[in-house]
Amino acid sequence: MTAVLQRQQLHNRALSTATASAGIITATPPRYAQPDRYVMGVTHEQLASNQAMREWYAANVPNWESEPDKFIIGENVAIETKKEEEDEDNDEEYNPSAIILPEHLTKRNIRPLVAYLRDPSGRESGSRNSRKLRLPSINDPYFPLIPGILHGSDPTHNILSTDPSSKIVIKTPWFEIQRELDRFHYGITGSFLNRVYALTVFPHDEAHLDHHRKYRNVKDRTIYKVDDEKHEIIAIPPPPPSIPPSRTPVPGMENILVLPADLQMHPIGHTSYCLNFIRYHPNKPIKIPIKVTNEEDSPAMKRGGFISMVNRFIEVLVDETVPIPERISLDASGLRQKDVVRRDRLVLPQGVRVHPRVSEDYLIGTVFGAKGGGGGGDDKADEKKK
Repeated sequence: MTAVLQRQQLHNRALSTATASAGIITATPPRYAQPDRYVMGVTHEQLASNQAMREWYAANVPNWESEPDKFIIGENVAIETKKEEEDEDNDEEYNPSAIILPEHLTKRNIRPLVAYLRDPSGRESGSRNSRKLRLPSINDPYFPLIPGILHGSDPTHNILSTDPSSKIVIKTPWFEIQRELDRFHYGITGSFLNRVYALTVFPHDEAHLDHHRKYRNVKDRTIYKVDDEKHEIIAIPPPPPSIPPSRTPVPGMENILVLPADLQMHPIGHTSYCLNFIRYHPNKPIKIPIKVTNEEDSPAMKRGGFISMVNRFIEVLVDETVPIPERISLDASGLRQKDVVRRDRLVLPQGVRVHPRVSEDYLIGTVFGAKGGGGGGDDKADEKKK
């Protein structure tokens, strides 16, 4: 019995030490196990007002209030502790090395990307060396880099694609690419290759895994343990946070507007294998995915019909001061079976216009579906049979 009391006192001391380190002052003494541990839903208020319930607890669980293995603190402390736990749970992960874009870029729906120059000595060029970058078991098994090229013209910065110096060999962290692929996807239904990114390029020797880690802002990471032999409370300090080395962008290669291009995926592993970037400027067309809207206003589509898409993207020009849309809406109101859908049904946002080389009768798709979808010859034949 003495050992149990000593252990209970040690637990109370550990709890009071942890509470004091968090800046919480206990106003009421500790209170032990909750009554709902034995009967679900029972509270202390119900026990105080119900004599029969107190008699049942006294007869069946006489020592439930002195159980040392589960206890809570006083009301004020419990509220403060719960609030701190909620704050810790709601703390979002952050990256101290994350790129923060200027406001005029974030308003245009542009996201940041990070890349590094490849070693100018040629040790990271060629097929064999590129394979080592993708599977870097020699350098760092947790930091794969995807090779690629930054190329293309940018008249706003007097860069011409005919100039050999406009082609820059780079390597992009796999984490950066996969993060965007998980968000915007790839293929005929994805928009990753149709988005504009602000690419920041760093020197080749500043590629470090810690620049891409995420952390949680926890107030107190100290761990308290009880030494049963010495009957002491041991405070284990947290390990020091890892601080990544400083890095500086290559001069003139910060927040370069680019479009992802030529993404190659591994045929079996389905992971990114190669990714290039093309410079973007306001006069460069973008292929934006088409999204069908107002399907409930179409007699054919609300009965199970669908649009057999011929072209899922449309080339547009976006003004420099407006957000770049993720989708171009196609109004399906009034569509009937066998209707042909062309570009005149597209709803373009302000500041977005179709590229001049896209013809006026640009075909998007045709409406198909079951009979009774509205207005077709099959419906008239059904009426004659009736």
